[in-house]
Amino acid sequence: MNRKMPIYYKCNMKKAEHILAYIMSSILIAVIAWLFYHILSISVVIGLAGGVYLEKMYQTAVIRRRQKMLRLQFRDFLESMSVAVRAGNVEVQAVRSALKDLKISYSGKADIVKEVENILLQYENGGIELKVLFEDFAARSGIEDIHSFATIYSVIEGKSDRFGDILVQTQEIIGDKIEIEQEIQTTITSAKSETNMMLVMPIVIVIAMSAMGGGLLDALFTTAAGHLAATVALIIFGISYVLASRAGDIEV
Repeated sequence: MNRKMPIYYKCNMKKAEHILAYIMSSILIAVIAWLFYHILSISVVIGLAGGVYLEKMYQTAVIRRRQKMLRLQFRDFLESMSVAVRAGNVEVQAVRSALKDLKISYSGKADIVKEVENILLQYENGGIELKVLFEDFAARSGIEDIHSFATIYSVIEGKSDRFGDILVQTQEIIGDKIEIEQEIQTTITSAKSETNMMLVMPIVIVIAMSAMGGGLLDALFTTAAGHLAATVALIIFGISYVLASRAGDIEV
């Protein structure tokens, strides 16, 4: 390949973005730790250590968000291709036609636009077969639906007059899966909101009790037993956050 294209199952964030995400994560965790300990040194250490893990979680979220968007864009690409094929265009012409439609729906910076442009560039200037280019795209995407399409295309390229029907079926399968995922997400939205509220409440309670004064939480901040209780509470809080975040990641 002459043109360097992204690997979507890996994080493509810039170094500055990684640093900023780590700093923000560390500050957030340090503030939460300080609320439970009121000891700056311990809070900073916990923040610096916890920021590493939270920044990795953010990376994962960025990857999944980009893959989900690419999957939606790929569905639109197949839909445009299927229309072009049924209008009598051959595969390459259908890809060109689909690219025109994609440029109307998306900006030139959209991943699918860049990918289709790369496919046409490598095919026309590099003489690389479409099936090889689709397989390369699928391998870099890390998306099962694109893998399936690339596999099917490599088998039927130039051998079947049902290419248009296969495109339609693949697009419908992807569309159905996306629709099911959206319905599931809608169903669990209220549960996720309740979970987030439950995660925030301990912090709100600690802030409120600290603001009241009167030494309500002096034992928590000044005694060994209080520090132990704060440590247990933070561990439970962290585990709950991780479990809640993973529970919301549903793939069909």
